[in-house]
Amino acid sequence: MSEVTEQELQEYRDEAESAPDAPLSRHATRPGEGRAKVLSVRLSTEEFDELNRWAAALEIPASALVRSWVLDHLRAGSDSPVRIVERIAQELDQLRRQLAA
Repeated sequence: MSEVTEQELQEYRDEAESAPDAPLSRHATRPGEGRAKVLSVRLSTEEFDELNRWAAALEIPASALVRSWVLDHLRAGSDSPVRIVERIAQELDQLRRQLAA
């Protein structure tokens, strides 16, 4: 599974915004197209709205934000508790910088 970098996401956005009415190439694909399984999650209205506010602040789709959280936690499953706390602290710092920008 390959990760889509922030730079690649920005390039996708720039390309899409440069010609919003242009038809897609027949060879066009979406990042993450190889993902075949869908997971439904039930949230309260308040939880859903909060999730959308987080995603909007980061300028990414809510589904991408949730997917990144899930994948991060799956990858961290074998880490020690100390490493998990360090990673969470780093993520909070990164989120703080993104929200401040």
